[in-house]
Amino acid sequence: MKTNKLSSLLLADIPKYELNVPSSGKSIKYRPFLVKEEKVLLIAQESGSESEMIDAIKRIIESCTEEVTDAGAIPIFDVEYIFLQLRAKSVGEIIEPTIICSETGEKITLSLNISDITPKKVKNHTKEVKINDNIVVELEYPTLNHLNSSEIFIDYLNPSSFYDILSSCIVKIQTKGEVIDAKSLPHEEISEFVDNLTNNQFEKLLDFFLTSPRIESVVKYTTSDEVEREVVLSGLSDFFG
Repeated sequence: MKTNKLSSLLLADIPKYELNVPSSGKSIKYRPFLVKEEKVLLIAQESGSESEMIDAIKRIIESCTEEVTDAGAIPIFDVEYIFLQLRAKSVGEIIEPTIICSETGEKITLSLNISDITPKKVKNHTKEVKINDNIVVELEYPTLNHLNSSEIFIDYLNPSSFYDILSSCIVKIQTKGEVIDAKSLPHEEISEFVDNLTNNQFEKLLDFFLTSPRIESVVKYTTSDEVEREVVLSGLSDFFG
């Protein structure tokens, strides 16, 4: 769509920033989101629909970055990190999520700086998982497209929530004699492969998800009984809860 003269005057002065994408380390350029994008976000928030919120975040990232053309196809922790940086430059670096203390049951408003939130990475994490002496499974990180296509919900505190997404994230299965392209096989065949894993083999694949990078922050707070406690925030729903 052609930009009119008045809008061009404003767009010329919008600042540009750079960030490093957690999964690749590559630098991308981005700008703050504008009123038109904030309207998209507000409408999605008011709808109360998780799928509409996901779609809004995807659209905003694609509009405000120069290199991300399909935000649904990049790892979820990349989406979370990029959106937080956009939010920091657009609205402000301080966010104040509200939690319910698990010990006292009281409502607590936290305060943290987005610049202090960095991707948590585990040493020696790898995409290639050796499940026995003959088979190595290569995996990819879950994306918003994975979640949207099958209405899967991931809960890092509930490992069983990864069962459904595991088959979708298998890229290759390597044996001593061949490399099988899992993406070329029917989904049912990969699901059957997962169903026939031993518990030990499944745990090895599950560890890929549990040790993958994530956007996480430990925040301290004090309750009415003057006891200092802490909570782990992970994911956009926690940071903007």
